[in-house]
Parts: sequence; structure tokens; C-alpha cells
Amino acid sequence: MVIHDASDLRQSLSDELHARAFYDFDGAGRFIRFVYLVGNDDSAVLNYVNEYLQTHGLPPMQAAEKFYRIELDGFALRVERHTEFLTISFVEKGLKVQTGISKDAFHETNLPHMPFAWARNAPAALFHAIWVEVGGRPPAKLQQSDMLKMLDCRAVASNNFSDAAAQVHFAFDIDTAGYSRVVVFNKSIEAIRMGRVVQRIVEVETYRLLSLLGLATVKAYSTRLTDVEEILNGLTNDLAQEIKKPDGQVQQLLSVLSSQAADVEDIYSRTSYRLSATKAYLGILTGRLERMQLTRLSGFQGVRGFLDRRMTPAMDSCTAFSERLASLSQRINRAGALLRTQTELVIQRQNRDLLQSMDQRAKHQLRLQQTVERLSIAAVTYYGVGLVGYIAVSLPIDQWGLSLSYIKAGAVPIIALAVWMAIRKVKENVTGVAQPDK
Repeated sequence: MVIHDASDLRQSLSDELHARAFYDFDGAGRFIRFVYLVGNDDSAVLNYVNEYLQTHGLPPMQAAEKFYRIELDGFALRVERHTEFLTISFVEKGLKVQTGISKDAFHETNLPHMPFAWARNAPAALFHAIWVEVGGRPPAKLQQSDMLKMLDCRAVASNNFSDAAAQVHFAFDIDTAGYSRVVVFNKSIEAIRMGRVVQRIVEVETYRLLSLLGLATVKAYSTRLTDVEEILNGLTNDLAQEIKKPDGQVQQLLSVLSSQAADVEDIYSRTSYRLSATKAYLGILTGRLERMQLTRLSGFQGVRGFLDRRMTPAMDSCTAFSERLASLSQRINRAGALLRTQTELVIQRQNRDLLQSMDQRAKHQLRLQQTVERLSIAAVTYYGVGLVGYIAVSLPIDQWGLSLSYIKAGAVPIIALAVWMAIRKVKENVTGVAQPDK
């Protein structure tokens, strides 16, 4: 939904509080829910539902609607859209049952007016099917064996609730038809409260199984996470040994660490949403159980005790996996910091050695340069004296009483000094530093 102004936002937030209201549940009846995993796109199931509605001449569910409920022939069709799942439910109420449950309970063939086949053929993965049967007063001398047979399950979890005004019996199992069965015996709960009770019971069953999705994810990635832990342990040991060596080399460990860091990030990206959703679903499940005001039912195991004993290990596994993943990420960061520090030390030592080598080469080059300068002065002086000789020969030096040898000898220091001063001036211009007197 696009929010255009503050009034639209206010109305949308207000509507959210009433998006999934449950209606009164009078008498006996049943609530049958099909839960589909749709990920981020439930359009295929929504179109499937709308085709069914249009076939029966009913108004379709709008794209912006999160909850849809309409009365059909003998039952109500209820559709709910959530973040990653969608539910289709059939609600039948107003039946007259004084004791026990209806003779049609948990039998699809006895309820031909409900489109079970249509619901099962929806274009999405059917994740869970829940059948809540609401009956009358509990049978006299009700035993656990009676409920095991009625619920078609291996164990039963039962409680009184709402100040013993009713009993609830959970199978927490899947029967031969694929349903998880729940039976409610109503002694004196009025219709308006029974509607909320049935809603909470259905949500307990829904979120119980959704929260366990995290366990499947943990099992899928635990082996991979263990492999990363073992490799990281070996890498940490190798790193400790190399650091102790004066000339320890750790560069080859960096590629291994980078590979493990990439694996951890990949595992995190693939599991973080599911583990966060598991935590959220568990919170919803716990909240629904608290609001049911469950009390002990003599002769039966309680719902809380049953779920605590069986779900706590699974939830602890999810928590432990999250903590292992976070710990691995921290260890990789610390190992990376050590590797970077050690690598910087190695680079600094290499730079120091390089600078020392460059300094030695510079000294050698300076000596060579000084030698070349002296040779250059000598060579230029030699050629300069030769030019002076050529010039002197063309002059009448005999008439002047001068000797060619004396002239050349006198020119040597003058030319040498001039050449030396010229080279010094050039060096000052190039380096910008005045050359000291030798």
C-alpha cells in the first residue's frame, strides 16, 4: 500500500489492529487451517483463491487485503496473508453437541460441502494442516488412552484453561490424513471468548511448526560451519607459530582466512533471516500460551511441559548455531587483524632493508659520481690546455719572449679551476643546495 499523507498512514495503522479479528464461535464446530509457505510472493495463491471466489459469484480478495472472510454454504472461508506464509481456513460452528465431539470430527468424507481437494491443490507448498474440533462437555472419566485414539497420535498434551471452563487436548502429531489434531471440550465459555480461544489455539499450532523451521536450517548448515571452525582452528595455530618466528611468513595464510571469511558470510546470509524468524515465531507461540491461562488437567501431561521438553532442545540448537556463527565471525576478524599487523611488520622490515640497500647504492653512486667528476675535470682541462696550445701557436709568442710550454703549464690551473666551478654551479642549480667547499 502506498501512503500518500498522514491520514492514510493513521488509517492503515488503525486497520492493522483489526486486520485479523475472529468472530464469535457459538456451539460446537471445527476450524480447519491449511498453511502454505509462499516466501515473498503469494500472488499465485491469491489468484487461485480469487478464481474460486469468482466461480461461485463472490467478491474477490483485493491485492492490498491481509485478511478475508466470507460466509459460504455451511461454513466460512477465511484467508490470511502473512510475511512468508498464507493460510486458507474453513470455519464451521453452531453445531449441537452436548458431550464429546461431533461424529463428523476429523473425517473429510463426512463434510462434502467443504472444498478440501481445492485447498490441497493450491499452487504453493502445503506446510501444515490443522484441524481443531470444538465439542461439548468432556466425556465422563476421560482417560489418556481415549484421547490418543481420538487424536490419532503418539502422545497427547492437555490442560484446563480459562479457569477450568474448558479443556484443550493437542496431538502435536500428524494423523493419517495429514492433519495435526486439536480437541476442545467446552464447559461454559461464551461464544465471544471461544472465538478468541480457538484463534489462539490455531496460532499455537501454526507458530509451533513455523518456529521449528529454524532447526531444519541449522541441520543443513551445521556440518559446513563445523568445517569452517576446524580450518580456522588450524589457521590460528599456524598463525601463532609463524608470529613467534623472527622471520615468520604469514602472507600465505591470508588467502585461507579470506576463503573462510567468505564462507561464514555466505552461511550468515543464508541463515540469518530464518533464525531471526524462528526467534520471532517462538515469541508469538509463548505469548499465545500465556494468554490461554492453562492449568493442570489431572491424568494428562501439560501443554507447556510437553513443548518445553521437546522444543527447548531445538530452540537451543538454533541459539547455539547463531552464537557459533557470531563467534566465528569475531574470531576471523581477530585473526585478520593479527595477519594484517604481522604483514605490516614484514613489510616494514622489507622497507627497512630496501632503504638500507638504497642508501648503500646511493653512497656507491656518490663515490662513483665524485670519481667521474674528477676525471671529467682532468679530461676537460686536458682538452682546454690543448686548445690554448693551438691558439698560442698562431700567435707571435717568440717575439713576446714566451715559451709554448710555459703558456700551457700556466693554463692548467686556470682551466681546471674554471671547470670545477662550472660543475659546482650546475650541481647547485640541479639540487638547489649549495655545494660545500672541498
